[in-house]
Amino acid sequence: MEEKEFTSLIDELEVYARAQPAAYKIRVALLAALGYLFLFAVLALVLLLVVGVIFAGLINYVVIKLLIIPLGMAAVVLRSMWVQFPEPEGVELSPADAPKLFALAKEVGQATRGPRLHKILLTGDLNAGIVQRPRLGMLGWQMNYLVVGLPLLQALSPEAVRAVIAHEFGHLSGNHGRFSGWIYRVRQTWIQVLSNMQASRRYGTGLFVRFFNWYAPYFAAYSFVFARAQEYEADRWSVELTGAQVAARALIDLELKDRLLSQEFLPTLYGQADLLPEPPDRAFESMLDCLREPVASDKAQLWFQEALQKQHSYDDTHPSLAARLAFLGFTEVGKETTVGDFRANESHKHSAENLIERVPEDFIAGRNRKWKERVRPMWLERHAFVNTAAQGLVELEEKAKSGSLTVEERWDRARFIAGTKGSQEAIPALRDVLEINPEHAAANYSLGDALLQLGDESGIKHLELAMEKDLSAVPQACSLIYNFLVARDRQQEAQKYEQGIKDYYAELERAQQERAHITTKDEFVPHDLPLEAVTALRQQLASYPHLKKAFLVRKVVKHFTDTPQYILGVIPNFPWYRYKPGNAEKELVKKLAQEVTYAGYTYVMSLENENKGFKRKFKKVKDAEVYPR
Repeated sequence: MEEKEFTSLIDELEVYARAQPAAYKIRVALLAALGYLFLFAVLALVLLLVVGVIFAGLINYVVIKLLIIPLGMAAVVLRSMWVQFPEPEGVELSPADAPKLFALAKEVGQATRGPRLHKILLTGDLNAGIVQRPRLGMLGWQMNYLVVGLPLLQALSPEAVRAVIAHEFGHLSGNHGRFSGWIYRVRQTWIQVLSNMQASRRYGTGLFVRFFNWYAPYFAAYSFVFARAQEYEADRWSVELTGAQVAARALIDLELKDRLLSQEFLPTLYGQADLLPEPPDRAFESMLDCLREPVASDKAQLWFQEALQKQHSYDDTHPSLAARLAFLGFTEVGKETTVGDFRANESHKHSAENLIERVPEDFIAGRNRKWKERVRPMWLERHAFVNTAAQGLVELEEKAKSGSLTVEERWDRARFIAGTKGSQEAIPALRDVLEINPEHAAANYSLGDALLQLGDESGIKHLELAMEKDLSAVPQACSLIYNFLVARDRQQEAQKYEQGIKDYYAELERAQQERAHITTKDEFVPHDLPLEAVTALRQQLASYPHLKKAFLVRKVVKHFTDTPQYILGVIPNFPWYRYKPGNAEKELVKKLAQEVTYAGYTYVMSLENENKGFKRKFKKVKDAEVYPR
């Protein structure tokens, strides 16, 4: 099913689900049951086959070998149906650590008729949720965890946290929660079945793949709409326990604090890499301090209006902010609406101070250390780039005084300026590159980005030229243009670029599938690599004593034709006393794939045994033999 068909199906199902929620739920249940029915039918057929053979008295060596195939497939199914759910990450809180949080969770759980909690875990995320971990796989017997992020407790008032926890319990309220959990386990079961089937590569797995290719899109669409509807139902519990005003304010404040981190705190923090050779020691604590502070009113209003313009997507079951506010009863929200319209009777004390008496020992220090370890490689790379750019700019400016710079040197100057001072500062240098080479893809992209940031619509033509010259620029360039147009209420024009992103990823998926399978029916042509590239490859191959010959060809592809796919076919040369069929070849191919540097995407394969058909084809391709020992 193509993405366009998938999204159209979701739109149709959402209309049906709103009109007939009970009937829709039955459809979801039947579709989920169909998946299990298929798996149990396979197991039943294998069992009947084995029993039939035994009762018919047909047991012999040949029959036993033949039965290995269906029995192996059945074993994979059984193993896959025991879905593994790891324990969620986080530090366990004790009632002594957070007596008010435990009391709040118990009260909300009883009010929503939710499940009994077994543990409350504290994390470093601006988020909260209830996680169910089935201890018996598809059979259930849940362990229930309330996972709460300390940043969330710092960002929201106790009343807002109560609304968030009510929403999370709402997902698991009564029979509705058990049904949601079952649907989730069906999805996880099928993911694990297909993963195990692909790993085992047994005969008969094609049956599962064909069924899944038909079944998966429909189940994904039905369960997606169901999950989105559950978000609204969970919001209903927030309103019932805290009121519409508090529930709405909780949604808005979470959006504002998330933007505060992504658009202010993190850029400022990472900007320190320009000056500091090492990441700071207390980044997590600094984030908590930032979240304690209220968002400036002008920024709050700007971000609020931007969030209202954002539509929900087809890869996230959460509805858009505007849709959720409308569900809560605020149907007149629009351009004239201000954040102040959602005032609630909230205390100014943050929940971290109100709900937690004692943060577990080393929790904050541990988060500081983990963050520093995670970002250190990127930080060092950025710091080195800034130093290189500073030195490079000095050298380039000196050279420019005494003569003309080449296109490459002008591009280096432009990217150094953009990388250290910002893309807008680099506009003159970028125009300087395009003056010599108007089709320079990277310069067009950077100039287009910079101009759109200034509100200059002429940036669109530069981004379009960048996409024309470099297909990999399509997702980011389309996204920049889309956001520019949407911010100016030009949704109809923006749809073209939104579709461009979808078309790119659909084409990318087709290209990946095309390159993942190589058969003798494919068309192979000369590699067309320059002599220096072939010479460099030949020199590397010479260091492998068990390599006799190597052929390099190019597969003719239909998708992403500007990104060629090469195939290196190798003929090994092992002494008879060391040769082990299959294993030695695989080891040689693995080494060549991992250790040799190639000019482009190259698939390495042996041309012996079952691949001799490729050898005959490769020998007929002009200049294919790149290495004879």
